[in-house]
Amino acid sequence: MPGFYALLALSGAVLIALALSFYACRRVAINEKVLAELDWETLAHLTGEVGSIKRSLQKTNSRISGMTSADPYAVLNELPKLQAVANGAAQPKRGG
Repeated sequence: MPGFYALLALSGAVLIALALSFYACRRVAINEKVLAELDWETLAHLTGEVGSIKRSLQKTNSRISGMTSADPYAVLNELPKLQAVANGAAQPKRGG
């Protein structure tokens, strides 16, 4: 009896492997059919499109980063205050 169950498990594994191999062959056939229409000109066009989308995304990211950075005019307005503090700390106090 234990041999029967082992044979049953082995045949089930073989059926699963066979079904997976048929599925893989079907996927390969579908991909080959789709890629048969792809030529070098189409590939070059797609590469150019990807490059333009990449540049567009980089510009957008740069704009977003610029929106979150500090306002340069606010930094320039605070510069005299920072210089006054730095000059005051550099000069020793005299008198008593």
